[in-house]
Amino acid sequence: MAYQHYDLKITIVGGGIVGSSIYRMLKKNGIEVRLIDPKVKRPFPSLIHSLLLKEKDIELAKLSLNFYKKFNIPYYPFKSYTLGKISPSIVDSWISAGININIKYVNWIDDETIEAIGGDGLVSIGSLIRYTEKIVYHSNIFINKGKGFIKINDKLYESNLIILSAGAWSKYLVNVKLPVKTYYCWASLFLSRKKEVGSNIIYDYVNNFYSRPVIGLGLPFAIMGDGKVIEATPFQQNICIEDKNEVSSRISRRLGEVKELYTSGNFCEATPDMRPAYGKIAENVYYIGGFNGYGAEVGPGLANILVEEILSKKEDTYFKEYKLERFNEYNDDFEIGQEPHEL
Repeated sequence: MAYQHYDLKITIVGGGIVGSSIYRMLKKNGIEVRLIDPKVKRPFPSLIHSLLLKEKDIELAKLSLNFYKKFNIPYYPFKSYTLGKISPSIVDSWISAGININIKYVNWIDDETIEAIGGDGLVSIGSLIRYTEKIVYHSNIFINKGKGFIKINDKLYESNLIILSAGAWSKYLVNVKLPVKTYYCWASLFLSRKKEVGSNIIYDYVNNFYSRPVIGLGLPFAIMGDGKVIEATPFQQNICIEDKNEVSSRISRRLGEVKELYTSGNFCEATPDMRPAYGKIAENVYYIGGFNGYGAEVGPGLANILVEEILSKKEDTYFKEYKLERFNEYNDDFEIGQEPHEL
């Protein structure tokens, strides 16, 4: 599709998955754009990309996968095994998405599973973020009388359009209220006696944990987790030892003895309904965020919707359920719920 650019000059604040995706899409369309990021956090080398989601999240995940392919972001497919009661309608939606689904007993898991081929993989998020050009600054967005400015070292700079996509940091970088809370999410590197964990993804809704390969070489190492949501600002790291031990215990029920080697985490951003959101927060400022721990799946997809809106100057109606305006009236006291990729 051809667009008129109207001499757009765009500034993106936040260079994570979504900010980097928006930058690349705009650049490819010939837009003058700059990406500002303080580089205060190191991205995970790889994250799960899955189509095993619900409703329109599946369509966003497909758009994300198309983005990764278009921009040559390394993607490594894996089989996945889902355990527990999954609604037949959800399974049907996976089949409709082109995923090969088999119900089968798996010896090394010792249970009946939903085997999915063509629905899951690891995407090199580190490559996406590291190799996206950015300006390294600590910046804020200052909104005055309905217009936004970039604030760097107490100086204000104008931009025709500003996009705030700083994840859990977003609510602390703008002087208007956003309908989000932040929380800490973590996972551990485990050594298992079952080498199969090194080449398969597991979603266990019986014992409540997930497992995914580290580098996919078939070695008995895997990233595993699913601890409690810990509401926290992105300036404090907080892992409960009791919670870590409980997660290890749940994993052991399924896979036998495992040994924790390393634990790390990051901060996530939750909306009241635990779905992502995008929309205007000022005349020239868009916010996009609230990805609730599944930004690698749906982040580039929703970024694509936002970019299409900006370039076409037409509001998307098909994905309107992700619009920020649905939170025009919300209660600050909402509780962080279940992450949407957890079925």
